[in-house]
Amino acid sequence: MSTPITIHPELKAHDAKMEQKIVSLNGYIHTACAYSPANMTMIEGDDGVILVDTLPTIEFAKPVAEELKKITDKPIKAIIYTHVHPDHISGVRAFISEEDVQAGNIEIIALDDLIPAMVRDNGVLAPVLARRAMYAFGFQLPLNDEGNVSAGLGPPNIPGQRSFIAPTKTFSGIMKTKICGIEIELHHVPSETDDQVIVWLPKDKVLISADVIQGQTFPNLYALRGTSFRDPMIWVDGIDHLRRMEPETLIPHHGIPVVGADNIEDVLVAYRDSIQYLHDQTVRRMNHGYTPEEIREEVIMPDHLAEHEWLGEFYGSYKHSAPAIYDGYVGWFDGDPIHLDPKPRSERAENYVELMGGREQVLAKAKLAFDGGDFQWAAEIVTWIIKANTSDVEARELKAKALRLWAYDQKNITWRNWALTTSLELEGKLKAPKGLPFGGPDAIRNFPSKSLLRLLTVRLRAEDCKNLELTSTFNITDTNEICALEIRRGVCQFHPDAPKSEDIRISCERNFLTKIFLGQTTYQEGITDGSAQLEGDKQDFDHFMSLFEQPSLELAIAVR
Repeated sequence: MSTPITIHPELKAHDAKMEQKIVSLNGYIHTACAYSPANMTMIEGDDGVILVDTLPTIEFAKPVAEELKKITDKPIKAIIYTHVHPDHISGVRAFISEEDVQAGNIEIIALDDLIPAMVRDNGVLAPVLARRAMYAFGFQLPLNDEGNVSAGLGPPNIPGQRSFIAPTKTFSGIMKTKICGIEIELHHVPSETDDQVIVWLPKDKVLISADVIQGQTFPNLYALRGTSFRDPMIWVDGIDHLRRMEPETLIPHHGIPVVGADNIEDVLVAYRDSIQYLHDQTVRRMNHGYTPEEIREEVIMPDHLAEHEWLGEFYGSYKHSAPAIYDGYVGWFDGDPIHLDPKPRSERAENYVELMGGREQVLAKAKLAFDGGDFQWAAEIVTWIIKANTSDVEARELKAKALRLWAYDQKNITWRNWALTTSLELEGKLKAPKGLPFGGPDAIRNFPSKSLLRLLTVRLRAEDCKNLELTSTFNITDTNEICALEIRRGVCQFHPDAPKSEDIRISCERNFLTKIFLGQTTYQEGITDGSAQLEGDKQDFDHFMSLFEQPSLELAIAVR
């Protein structure tokens, strides 16, 4: 077999457009493009500057901080977080210190829903989102033409040090303010995320659209790394909100700025029409009884949208978005009762392999498909052997090779990254992650105490306490917060206030609680050194806490 082309030509041409540079507009607005998968913008005012977003990591942000200092030495007076996603806000400590914020020198502004969204993504769902992000962003792939070549929205998303400093001012709806002499409006525009905020500079009709516009790619109506339902028509309404503002400069925080009212209208109309088209034609077929698989094959974007410069399928795709719309409206069930209570996966796989003539015949057919260049089919049929026996090395190696060659032919970057990372998994080459994109220490430190403790409800090993009833109160002494966790026969109920009755009470300061969740201390150590005070039976408390497990950071997804 000849050496394959390892990057889809359209993806390679798309990536070549992403030139790293500071784009200056209107003399006082400076956007850092393509220094990372996300952009950030500096607005220069009379006596200071405002930063909109802060990039994904400190490593990504430091070079940008140096470049922006070359433009002006005015101090940072405010930072605006546009939404919860780490690639937009996690480089904050490269620009400012927490001490400056606490001293009142710098204001951090965000929607009032940002912290609750962060608790969900960086707390409740952090392990699963971190695991899936490793695949979607190709964090363990080599940075070369056979591995991680881009994020589809900018350069590769490389793991690094993530930071966070909590907002000092939050708002809902629309906030109008003046900072450093600049009139600014912040609008809540639900779209890619529920907490999305856009920045409007009315004097010059400049719109920083955050991720309402995701850049020069069809939008990710569903992210493979895992997201809640992104309602397409809410997103469309959000874009129409932008259109009504009639911007003359558009600055998305992926991709490049667009100048000129007509050019901007063209982008916005194409973007919203592509989303509505996929939505409407998916729902139309749902109402005719089509299944998600059938819809995925049926819905084809019209040429004027499919060929639009801003709508290539480099990040989002029709085929992985249409099933998400189906699921978002009516759930996962496709209507066939065979999916309601199927046999366990390994048993089903064994039955299928036997039905297809046994392992040797299935493997031979998979090899034949591989040799014929049908890599997807080769990977699909050999998967049955692997599901029946996850330690079948020959089958794993064949699937890994097939997925790698399939990946090289994909222009959608998340499809490519996921397949290449799965190849590493099948070959036993995944490494323990050095840092996680969700659930980092700075996020944990900024969670409300009650939100931290509430995380334990989804960590209860219910099978070990089906006959237990026990309540523990947590008293956070320095913040005057009291809440409780009640284990009641396999369910852990969170009580946001002091319960009517308790069996145990643990008292501590917030810093001690943070250290517990970061794995830096234990309750036993705290009780011994006086950092925590226990009222009640110590054996009961030890048993109570032992029932909550630490989430697994095991990366394997395909071979389970």
